[in-house]
Amino acid sequence: MPAPETTTHAIVLRVAPSGDRFVSHTLLSVERGIVTVLARRSSKPGTQIALDLFDEGEFRLELKPGKGLGFLKDAHVVRKRRDLARRYAAFESAARFSQIVIANPAHEENLENTFRLLTKGLDSWENGRDPTATYLKCLYLYCRAEGYPVKEDWAGKLAADAHAVVARTLNQPLQDKGEDPEILGNAVDSLETYVERFTSIRLGG
Repeated sequence: MPAPETTTHAIVLRVAPSGDRFVSHTLLSVERGIVTVLARRSSKPGTQIALDLFDEGEFRLELKPGKGLGFLKDAHVVRKRRDLARRYAAFESAARFSQIVIANPAHEENLENTFRLLTKGLDSWENGRDPTATYLKCLYLYCRAEGYPVKEDWAGKLAADAHAVVARTLNQPLQDKGEDPEILGNAVDSLETYVERFTSIRLGG
């Protein structure tokens, strides 16, 4: 008996081959969180479900009961983020944050916030905002949403020059060109070290 079908709004976070017959897609669904679904490869023109990273839309899924696993039956893409893929640094940062979202499935009460944060981050990367500053802001806000005292235990302990740069990055609209790139890069490294040492958040799968 086939599993029941459902339709959900989601963003594609990972696409990978799965054997010779299928392509695996990892989605962040606003209703169901992280789900992994297979789409059958097809040699017939026009029948293959072809999706790119960060495509967003309505997805018809056949999911196994109680599990985030199943099959992708159909997809209606409402937004393709083509400009993001044309900027390597932005694409790399977006993929980096997406791996965090995949590795840390959100609790039901945090799903909407995680989806919104990811969407804002992808918009920023696609629109040419500084990719390092965008990643720093996304990771900081993600930690805060997970309940960690990142402002007090991390930002508040930075050296004065780094603290000033981080404060401006977090509190002002992101620009095409961010703050001092070396300071921003060091701040990202420092924040990731804090995440690894003092939280249960995984930085990747």
